[in-house]
Amino acid sequence: MFKKLFLPVGILIAVLWALYSPAGGLFCKKYITTHAMIVVIFLISGMQIKLDELKFDRSFLLGLPVGAVFTLILLPFAGWAALRMMPWDPTLLAGLLVILAAPPTLSSGIVMTQQAQGNMMLAIAITVLFNLAAIITLPLVLGFLLGQTESGNVDTIKMFKQLILTVMLPLSAGYIIKKSILRSWYNKLLDYIPLTATIMLSLVFFADARDHIFQISVPTVILILGISLVLHLLSMAVPYWIGQALKMSIGDCKAMIFCGASKSATMALAMIAIAELQQSAAVVSCLLFYALQLFLDSALASHAGKYAGKALADPVI
Repeated sequence: MFKKLFLPVGILIAVLWALYSPAGGLFCKKYITTHAMIVVIFLISGMQIKLDELKFDRSFLLGLPVGAVFTLILLPFAGWAALRMMPWDPTLLAGLLVILAAPPTLSSGIVMTQQAQGNMMLAIAITVLFNLAAIITLPLVLGFLLGQTESGNVDTIKMFKQLILTVMLPLSAGYIIKKSILRSWYNKLLDYIPLTATIMLSLVFFADARDHIFQISVPTVILILGISLVLHLLSMAVPYWIGQALKMSIGDCKAMIFCGASKSATMALAMIAIAELQQSAAVVSCLLFYALQLFLDSALASHAGKYAGKALADPVI
């Protein structure tokens, strides 16, 4: 329970601290830098990856490619098509598009799947492969969509290079270190390093965007939460329908829902930094979406876990 609450409670404290006194966040931005935090996050995340646990079965070969196309490409385009008709501040819209295009979390999606008693092997496969695919899809999708929001000049090639340097290389280095140097050793306390760094990123971004945040009205916040709820429910419903169409087991469908539909705040914040959107309200809409997702998924996963039992092995009709 402590680990599940560590990130949401930590982000909440960081946000309140940044809004009350931005000095701490501005200090971290100047002397630690957001890129250093991102590198640390994915270095440790690389140590958490367990490629040897992947199971190449029918669910893997059919469900993952279809789910990846929807989650990483079709969903952000669908969100853009729906939201462009509304009188949005371009930076608020940019934040929603960034997190819609983000891959699954490297930890909480698997935790939610486990809580719902879903297929853990499929959840691991979704997490690893969707994140690897996002290295290619994020620059291409966001390069187009952010350009359409008029949120600034977005350099797709620069985003791709930054993803390689700050995400792919540290992720690969962490995996190699774990397999060749640390081998069987891994202290669970290391899990809190990427969580803490994500909280620090929230502190930095909210401190940097403090003046802009106070200009956002309460009705706008409520609107963002409402839109986020609709989009997240859509992101959960479609993977479930994909699972039904492919006649996956209930356990597989739960993995598709709770892991495939989850969006990584870490990757989203990293992309906001790479796309140089951190001084705008993009952070606000991004983290509002993430907060709603986190609490909704926690409640649904707990409820879904009560209806597991024998049904996990039964095919979905």
